[in-house]
Amino acid sequence: MKTSTKTQRKRSGEPFTVYFSKEQAGNLKSVCQQRHVSKAAVVRYAVDQLLIQLRNGQLELPLGLSVKQ
Repeated sequence: MKTSTKTQRKRSGEPFTVYFSKEQAGNLKSVCQQRHVSKAAVVRYAVDQLLIQLRNGQLELPLGLSVKQ
């Protein structure tokens, strides 16, 4: 039986797949490298901020997108 030499990361939360355009992916990668943070952490933070703004009525979604409660 082989054992892995890599450290196993504990993951929490729901897995979710998002596809970004090449431009979005490149910009996200650049920001994350500059700030020394993971892409996942940046995306989680951005989603949290989006949800807060939607909840407080500070942001409207474009036509065709709605918030289900």
